[in-house]
Amino acid sequence: MAEDPSKPVTDDSTATAILRQKRSPNRLMVEESPQEDNSVAILHPNTMEALGLFRGDTIIVRGKLRRDTVLICLSQDDIEEGKIAMNKVARGNCAVKLADLVHVSPANDIKYGKRIHVLPFADSIEGLSGNLFDVYLRPYFLEAYRPVRKGDVFQVRGGMRTVDFKVVEVDPSPYCIVASDTVIHTEGDPIDREAEEANLNAVGYDDLGGCRKQLAQIRELVELPLRHPQLFKAIGIKPPRGILMFGPPGTAAMQQIREKMDLIDLDEDTIDAEVLDSLGVTMENFRFALGVNNPSALRETVVEIPTTTWDDIGGLDKVKRELQETVQYPVEHPEKFLKYGMSPSKGVLFYGPPGTGKTLLAKAIANECQANFISIKGPELLTMWFGESEANVRDVFDKARAAAPCVMFFDELDSIAKSRGGSGGDAGGASDRVLNQILTEMDGMNAKKNVFIIGATNRPDQIDSALLRPGRLDQLIYIPLPDETSRLSILKATLRKSPIDPGVDLNFLAKSTAGFSGADLTEICQRAAKLAIRASIEADVRKERERKEKAEAEGGDVDLMDADNDEDEVPSITVDHFEEAMRFARRSVSDADIRRYEMFSTTLQQSRSFGNNFKFPESGQAQEGGASFQNEADDDE
Repeated sequence: MAEDPSKPVTDDSTATAILRQKRSPNRLMVEESPQEDNSVAILHPNTMEALGLFRGDTIIVRGKLRRDTVLICLSQDDIEEGKIAMNKVARGNCAVKLADLVHVSPANDIKYGKRIHVLPFADSIEGLSGNLFDVYLRPYFLEAYRPVRKGDVFQVRGGMRTVDFKVVEVDPSPYCIVASDTVIHTEGDPIDREAEEANLNAVGYDDLGGCRKQLAQIRELVELPLRHPQLFKAIGIKPPRGILMFGPPGTAAMQQIREKMDLIDLDEDTIDAEVLDSLGVTMENFRFALGVNNPSALRETVVEIPTTTWDDIGGLDKVKRELQETVQYPVEHPEKFLKYGMSPSKGVLFYGPPGTGKTLLAKAIANECQANFISIKGPELLTMWFGESEANVRDVFDKARAAAPCVMFFDELDSIAKSRGGSGGDAGGASDRVLNQILTEMDGMNAKKNVFIIGATNRPDQIDSALLRPGRLDQLIYIPLPDETSRLSILKATLRKSPIDPGVDLNFLAKSTAGFSGADLTEICQRAAKLAIRASIEADVRKERERKEKAEAEGGDVDLMDADNDEDEVPSITVDHFEEAMRFARRSVSDADIRRYEMFSTTLQQSRSFGNNFKFPESGQAQEGGASFQNEADDDE
């Protein structure tokens, strides 16, 4: 059944689609020839019938590096269908090897030659004397009607020697049949083989190994537009004008062409009209392009695309809900904010003990709302040059606005946002200038640019109060130490790739590690795994020593098969390993630190609880009270 050209290919990755191009009937696989004749190609009778060839026809065989030759077509039943048998000399003229593909076509316009010019290779005639024409060339061409092509090499056996010749000139060019009246010229100096082979050592696709996907992209962007520009014209896009070999991006239109590559033969001069008519960019092509393309505004900034989801974070349900309302809702439901006349919040500050997953939360919210993510380490913005630090801040904010919707994550915010006036040893107050620039940039972000800022710190008391006022980082979220449910989730996530003994009770371990941060729990798991690795290596060393002692006692050699059949004494991380790891466990956050964070959180809530008892009056003065409240709010601004 013929393939439907309008049906996209889904059973293979389209990243390398150009490498699995259409296999036309006249593309045959090369195999070794049972004959040594340089001018003969042998095919199966069914293959010859499919190509419309008859025994004795002259064919053009095109190989690689724009090389081709002319051969006489013969048939033989023991040659597999879809293959062509050529000897080593003919394969060299086409620049192909065994199992390579060649393009076969009939040479209908080949004519008898008027004259040809043939020269021998110098190294093959050393020590020979006599007339080369009479001894080698006359018997080779006499009544054989051999086809030759300009540039072909052929071997002739005679007088107990094999001499290599090259066809230098052909009239008519580029190929002809050497008939009885064709004049063969042999005047000239012999050819230096080293100089000749240097011209044949051009680098081709076969010389590249291990770069299958990259090679496919380069062929797609360079070879495809040169060979078949009508493909790009049919789909309405301009072919690429150049590439930077760093990783050329994919596009939706190119994805549509990739899906049709198994219907296109690069070596053919024309493309089926049915294939051209079936080309059309679909929504699925755009989704693919979005998945492989990075925004150009972020190519120098984005370090990674977050893959963290809410499922990767255990517990913290209240924090997740507040983040969804603050960050995710404005991106996914902007019409609701427009309906109620509300501008979305510009930023949020995570504060809490170290190792509680503040960075993980920022990545998760960026992934959930499908926003671009820029991660900035605070100290990276500071430089020793005057004015450069502020320029770095402006550059980061400009890129974020160009890539909106975008989430900017400032880690270690306290390093660049300390209370102003306290940076006496700060090389002229670089931190103060950086903070001023951040405040200016945040005030300049209008509602049309959906840029959200997340700051993270474990020293919230050092953050400048101007950064925490409404309209800037107005949402302050305390990230506490993980509760029991969160600790269990952290343990399962850390050990998901490790073999765990069924006797290990992770629930009890989570219950016994109250006050431990996520980093502390990860350290326990890593230590337990290290103990298991140590025990496994010691067991292997002991077994190897016992085998050697046994072999020496018996006077034989060490049986390596026994080593492969030995049972693994430490197949998993056991209870003993976790108990030993717990002996070295420590809390990185003390009770005093926790009380300090909780006190800061309580103080913050009290300072923002002025309107806890506010209620509208039930009488008809409600409107007046509302107007008075509005005026007070305006005064506060």
